[in-house]
Amino acid sequence: MRMHRSIWCLAALGFAVFVGQGGIFGSPTPDQRKELANIQKEVSKAGGLVTKKEYQEAEKTLEELNKQLEKLVADAAFPANDKTLMTVRQALEKQRQAAAKGLGKPDPTLISFAKDVAPILSSKCVSCHNTEDPKCKLDLTSFATLKLGSQSRLPLVVPKNPNASLMLGRLVTPNPAQRMPKGGDALSEADIGKIAKWVAQGASFDGTAEDVPLAELGKVADRNANGNDPKKNMPEMPVVINKATGDEKISFTKQIAPSIVNLCLGCHGANNPRSGLNLSNFEGMMRGGDSGRVIVPGNLDASRLWQLVGAGEQPRMPQGQLRITRKFHADLREWILEGAKFDGPSAKTPLRSLVPTDDELLMEKFAKMTSAEYSAMRQKRTEEDWKKVVRDEPKSVETVEFYVYGNANEERLKQVAQWADEHSNSLRSVFGIKEKPIFKGRLSIFVCKDRFTYTEFNQSIHNRDTANEIYGHALVTTAYEDAFVAIQDIGDEPQSWHPGMRASLVSNITSAYLKRPGSKLPEWIVTGTGLALASKAVGNNSFFEAMPKDAAEALSGIETPEAIFEDGKFGPAAIGPVGLTLVDFLMKNGGPVKYGQFINKMQSAGKLNEALTEVYGSNSKALGSAYGQAMLAKRGGGGSKKPNKK
Repeated sequence: MRMHRSIWCLAALGFAVFVGQGGIFGSPTPDQRKELANIQKEVSKAGGLVTKKEYQEAEKTLEELNKQLEKLVADAAFPANDKTLMTVRQALEKQRQAAAKGLGKPDPTLISFAKDVAPILSSKCVSCHNTEDPKCKLDLTSFATLKLGSQSRLPLVVPKNPNASLMLGRLVTPNPAQRMPKGGDALSEADIGKIAKWVAQGASFDGTAEDVPLAELGKVADRNANGNDPKKNMPEMPVVINKATGDEKISFTKQIAPSIVNLCLGCHGANNPRSGLNLSNFEGMMRGGDSGRVIVPGNLDASRLWQLVGAGEQPRMPQGQLRITRKFHADLREWILEGAKFDGPSAKTPLRSLVPTDDELLMEKFAKMTSAEYSAMRQKRTEEDWKKVVRDEPKSVETVEFYVYGNANEERLKQVAQWADEHSNSLRSVFGIKEKPIFKGRLSIFVCKDRFTYTEFNQSIHNRDTANEIYGHALVTTAYEDAFVAIQDIGDEPQSWHPGMRASLVSNITSAYLKRPGSKLPEWIVTGTGLALASKAVGNNSFFEAMPKDAAEALSGIETPEAIFEDGKFGPAAIGPVGLTLVDFLMKNGGPVKYGQFINKMQSAGKLNEALTEVYGSNSKALGSAYGQAMLAKRGGGGSKKPNKK
């Protein structure tokens, strides 16, 4: 089954599902909008309780607000892509997580397969997809059969990617002939949301055993939650660790651990390990899972891990498309026969820390490359990426700092290259950059001459749809394997929805610099700095002139001055106006050079108040209050609510 990418989408913030632009439930009434706004305000107040460490009161309030919100969504006709709804859900989940953490409780926003998802599939799907008569050869009677998929061979569930999961596609498609359950009503938004969120959180299995029927999983989960799990009262078997002597042919850390980390931890990590088998460290591997020990030193026949991985026992591991190499097969066999000995520092040490990550391996590889080799790699990757997008004959312009490439005419590419070079001088001035080029191997700039090319770029390179308000983006990977900006040529005249081509270019190059490896900055800094430098490059136009008013509107729901600086406090529509005006405020209170020092301090330490105090001699509360008053003044004082002073 192939689904056109514009038919459906899963909202990333709330994991709710919608079809088309208006959703599948219509439009909410003004009273329902008012109720949502009130819930948003109450969530902010509950956040204050969390800040004061009044966790029990906060938890009680937030749970009640969560019930109110879910009831409102069930009763009202909110489109699931409603920005306010998404913002409220994100804020509510963040505060619920914080309150639970303060009380030492598990994350309440995590979706349980056993308690939340299995009952939905059991009641809505198993009547058609069962062992006796599995429609489309899809058996959903247990988690084990679910993982086997259907006759289409497309991934039924792709952990952390609802958009790529066939199950979700079938549940939300507007085509009644394709939508599941077949011949019945579509699942409720709440049920689809639970499944989508479970997938987005990693599609973990938290039941007793994968072959238990779905109808029984929820009952078992309830018994365990009530303290009736007999396994909880069983004494824990001692774990024997055989230390390596140095005479072994096989090293666990060098030859076994890398494959365990790369092939097994997705299902058998520390968080809800499937079948109770936690392979996140050596001790967990030797302890085994729900069925007992999986490694018996010197005994292949008694080592269940070997039987599942190397001896062909079903279900074969690892499941899905992953397969072990012949070398690992031979190494694992020899390692077990040698006594399954451990040559790491401690059996409790996470295996990931013993194994270089893909990024670390890439960085090691690229560290040996010369500047010329890096630049040649950048050019080759740029050309290869473009071939995946369109067949238009591309043109290119090269400078010391940039490789400009795309299907716009040559004069336009030269203009873009000139603008980019001029902006690189601004970046050097503000941030004190001495390296040349600024980006290893240069920064590529893809120039897409029209909307079609840009949306195809996003689909081909990133496998994602393009939101209407997005017309440019940046990507810089950890090892600088990829370092590019991709922009749509939106023309030079500013509109209500964009500031013009040059401003878009400047903003995205700035974002690329601020997102470079090792840099962890709040989104308001990344977005706001790009827009602030863009407005200075092109002058204040109609797009930028509207920002202060939009920022003042966004601030009306903020309860405390210091909350203005919190990452994730503002939704997609507000982050640009707030970020721009906040960066402008900081620049006017110390100049571009001091602002650059603030960014450098944030990148090195990551502590907001420490950076503000050292550079500006003030803190987030005082600066947030002054900024809020400035925004209120720009709006003319009409009806805007200042952040409260607390």
